[in-house]
Amino acid sequence: VHSFYVPQLEETVATSNYNGEYSVALQKDNFYGVQFHPEKSSRKGQLLLRNFLNLSQ
Repeated sequence: VHSFYVPQLEETVATSNYNGEYSVALQKDNFYGVQFHPEKSSRKGQLLLRNFLNLSQ
């Protein structure tokens, strides 16, 4: 864990609460970003990546 984080913004679509609430996923127009490694998050991460792919088609 490090001290860099994205505060909650209008573009925030998911948050986490670990020593305070912060953004873990953001979306603006057709851009998406996450502040974690979905490829290392087992089945839930695979589902997230699959959903990203489905949005791009």
